[in-house]
Parts: sequence; structure tokens; C-alpha cells
Amino acid sequence: MTICGNCGAEAVGGSSNCPRCGTPLPADRSARGLGIASLAIGAVCAISAFTQALIDYSGDGRFDFSLVSLISSIAFWLLVGFPMLSYRRPALFLPVMAATIVAYLWGLERLTGGSRWFLPIALPIALAAMAAGGLTALACIKARRRGPNIAAFILIGCSVICTAIELILSLGSGGSPVAGWSAIVAAAALPTALLLLGIHHRLRRRQPGGAGS
Repeated sequence: MTICGNCGAEAVGGSSNCPRCGTPLPADRSARGLGIASLAIGAVCAISAFTQALIDYSGDGRFDFSLVSLISSIAFWLLVGFPMLSYRRPALFLPVMAATIVAYLWGLERLTGGSRWFLPIALPIALAAMAAGGLTALACIKARRRGPNIAAFILIGCSVICTAIELILSLGSGGSPVAGWSAIVAAAALPTALLLLGIHHRLRRRQPGGAGS
């Protein structure tokens, strides 16, 4: 939040002029700091990837393990550095992060060779985790009152992710879809989540105007 030095009005982050008097506002220090941090992370990733490429190439005149380092560095910056530059635009950085995860897993499969695990295992797990994580985050954001319900939402989301992972691994390995350890996780997490939701409901009813959720 930026305060106008002319009239004292508060301006929403990202505004270049005061919404009340139109006076140009100073640059947001937090945004500038995040931009510097993002550039620093990018520089470290680039130096690391370049150094490993030199070491790799000097050995036998080819690039082998350094290619994994390169895509890992790019993925790391897109997952950590890029959101710092675009944190006010989740509609931009969230799709980029999702695409980065999928592309990184595909790249690892192509570079490491061996068994083909991307399509039958990695991609379904990544999509299931992103879907469950996104729905959990949405439920937390949409909650009018936050308390034990947030922990409940996270427990439910973790249970869904664990169940999806085990089922996908079972199907990907050619077996039958069986819930083993994920059923234990769900049996522990879901009753706890229901208990937390009950506690949240009771606390909400005791508060003034407790009709909101």
C-alpha cells in the first residue's frame, strides 16, 4: 500500500498515480525489492548452469548432466523468481508455474532416458496435485472467516492428493487401483478435518454476527 505524499490517500499496489489527486506516486519499494531478488535468483541460476556446462563440456566435449542442470535452473527461476515479478497478476504466473512443472517433468524424462514415466505417472500426478492444491487454495481464499477451517481444508486437500498419487502409481505400474497407505492417511486426516470444521462452526456461532461462514 502506497501513501500519497500530497493528499495522504492510500493507493492500491501497482498504481502509478494517486486515485484522489492524481499526483505521481513513488515506486513501490516492496515490488522493487522483489524485482531485485528475482534478478538475483536468475543470475545465480544462470551462473550455476553456465559453470556446470563448462565442466561438463571440458570432460568429453559433450553436454550431458549439465542439460539437467540447465532445465532445473530455468524451472527454478520460473517457479520462484517469475512470481516475484508478477505476484500481483496471479492469472499470469499461476498458468506459467503449472506449465513449468509439466514441461520440467517431460524434460527430465527425455534427458534421463530409461523407462517412460511422464505420461503414465508424472503428468497425472502433477495435474491431480495442481487441481487439488488449487481447489484447496480457492476454498481458503473464499472463506469469509478463517480459523480451524483452513487447517481442515488443507487436510482434505492432502488426503485427495495422497489418494490420487497411490491410484496413479498403481495404474502406472500395471497393477489394479488399490488404496493402501493413502487410505490410512485419509482415515487419519478426514475425521480431524471434520472435527476442525465443527470447532470452527461453534466458534463462529459464538461470535457476533456469526451467520457468515
